Amino acid sequence: MTMRTVDLALIDAGGRLRALDPAWVDFLAEEIGRDGLVEPIRVVARGERFRLVSGARRVAACLKLGHANILAIVVPQEALADDAAVRLGEIQGNLSRGEATVLERAYYVDAWREIYLSAHALPKRGRKPESAGIEIPVQRNNISGEGAEPANDDAEDPFVLSLSEAARQALGISQPTMSRYLRIARIEPAQGHRLVGHPSADSRGELLMLAEQDAERQREIVDLLRCEPPKAATVAEAIAQLNGVVPTPRATPSEQVHQRFSRLRPQDQFAFLDLNTEVVERWQVVRSTAGRRSGGRGAA
Repeated sequence: MTMRTVDLALIDAGGRLRALDPAWVDFLAEEIGRDGLVEPIRVVARGERFRLVSGARRVAACLKLGHANILAIVVPQEALADDAAVRLGEIQGNLSRGEATVLERAYYVDAWREIYLSAHALPKRGRKPESAGIEIPVQRNNISGEGAEPANDDAEDPFVLSLSEAARQALGISQPTMSRYLRIARIEPAQGHRLVGHPSADSRGELLMLAEQDAERQREIVDLLRCEPPKAATVAEAIAQLNGVVPTPRATPSEQVHQRFSRLRPQDQFAFLDLNTEVVERWQVVRSTAGRRSGGRGAA
């Protein structure tokens, strides 16, 4: 590998797994404009041109700044001989950095699995009828997302069984987590990419709930999440709206503690107060001070 300046116009950066987040590109553009490029991108030589392996956001930021060149680590063509090798380099690089959202990691793992299957000629996991014409049996979860998770039909997946140990050691991904990623990857990319920057893209429970829906319902849910102003804050709220169900207002943290506290036996309530004596005393002082101030204004 060599490090050198590369013409941005010669870099092929299309077909990436990760959708560009405009906010990240803007942030990197400001950072690069101020401090320069801190970390070079990684490309592989393809004749007179280059194929991007990692650094799509840095490339986009430099293009936004009007730069013509970028510092790059250039991998020789024989090191990453085909598109599958380049894709695997993209996947492993993004996974190892740990900065990806849950949804992005799910797409990476699913693409990794496809590369593995193509090399080992194993039976491919089914897709939804809308995307591949193959039915997937899916156990529906309830609107709140509570209770049993959908049946894990990836538990005996050859890819999961063969790579989970290596993934756990290198990337910190356990076998159950990898199986959940494969279920989340059933979210249609067209809808998943629309979730860039939304909190749901980094919530495993939200994404599992969304993945259970068919393609049309996924689109409707994301429409509710991403319209301006949003008509739903979570996937559960969007599903409730589409089902004509009025969602129960979510209790605040203090209300949740109160509900649990009120169900305790008296001796356990006293024990709880003993454990929080300092907080109770501070609360009494604040309430007393506020009461005196209010009384003083009233007397005036």
